[in-house]
Amino acid sequence: MPRTGFRRERNRGIDSALGMRIGMLCHNYPPHPGGLEVMVRNLASGLARRHDVTLVTTAFDGAEGRSVEDGMTVWRIPAFHATERMGIPYPIPMGSGLHAALRSLTSVDLLHAHGALYATSIHAARLAKRRTVPFVVTEHVGFVHYGNPMVNAVESVAWSTIGDRVMTASNAVTTYNSRVQQWLGKRYPSRDIRFIGNGVDTATFRPRTPAERAELRRSFGLPDDRPLVLFAARDSEKKNLSDVLQFTRDGYQLVVCGAERGLEGEGLTDLGLVPYERMNSLFGCVDAMVHASTGEGFPLAVQEALASGVPIALLWDPGYAAWLDRSAVAACDSIEQLEAALRSLASDQMQRCQLSRAGREWTEREWSWNATVEAYEQVYADITHTKRSAWGS
Repeated sequence: MPRTGFRRERNRGIDSALGMRIGMLCHNYPPHPGGLEVMVRNLASGLARRHDVTLVTTAFDGAEGRSVEDGMTVWRIPAFHATERMGIPYPIPMGSGLHAALRSLTSVDLLHAHGALYATSIHAARLAKRRTVPFVVTEHVGFVHYGNPMVNAVESVAWSTIGDRVMTASNAVTTYNSRVQQWLGKRYPSRDIRFIGNGVDTATFRPRTPAERAELRRSFGLPDDRPLVLFAARDSEKKNLSDVLQFTRDGYQLVVCGAERGLEGEGLTDLGLVPYERMNSLFGCVDAMVHASTGEGFPLAVQEALASGVPIALLWDPGYAAWLDRSAVAACDSIEQLEAALRSLASDQMQRCQLSRAGREWTEREWSWNATVEAYEQVYADITHTKRSAWGS
């Protein structure tokens, strides 16, 4: 199983003395909402504890320019976010800020890009070739099938013209979904596609006492007379919110967040865009969560909810099996099953308690950001031939 391979990799003997200069590039980054953005921040800030990290991304919501955050340098470049309104984040960086940001990467030992199709990854591949430094790509989702055939056709062309070139330029490829790992393996049969699962902060995301839950509900203006079911996702077709909104909600209140949607309806509360710093509080006061997305890597929101002791009705992706046991969630293979699972969770407190306990135990036992960071360090060491016994722990 990929998870076993991951453990072998992270426990392999490593020895070295000096930290590296790492250049990381990602198309979006906080304050842009999304699980990928949070994953990149957790990884980069974890690496920054032992390495010199410079991260290049695009500006969003007024956050722009150079800053020092979480022990690393972050460059946010002005960008054109035209596809954002379609639920497809594909920013195009532009302007003089781009040149300054790329110049800051000219002395790095290694480049690491997230997502093969993005403009930031194209720049990373070019810079790696020009500077002859090792280049790592983390592919988060592979090929995502949308309901719109035109979007799928454009994505197919993008993989043929952009993705293939970025992947060919890379020295190592990683992912955290075994379905994506298999898809990449078929497309690039000569490549070793490494599986590295994401961790979760089990101190920040934790179960709350009844008194804390009641207070947190009041802070969000949520009702306290019925079970609360959370739907947390950005505005994108693949999140399948339209299907969830069709579910009968006579046994629970659906709480939606992740985008400014302006939803109204019986048994529905739309919180809009909740700051990430408050998400641990929101997880701490709901009774269950529904996750209906398709084409995901591995949803960070699912990890954070499980760490918070929130039972989840989850539309199952076979790629999740490498990092999560089906028994830790109410795993469903169709939208219809998902609706039935939600009704069951809303009406059965004992089932919620059992899944809450199983999910929390799984996160404490299996998911660690320290282990994830060490696994990426091993990838870096392998492709730079660095010996590292003193990067520390």
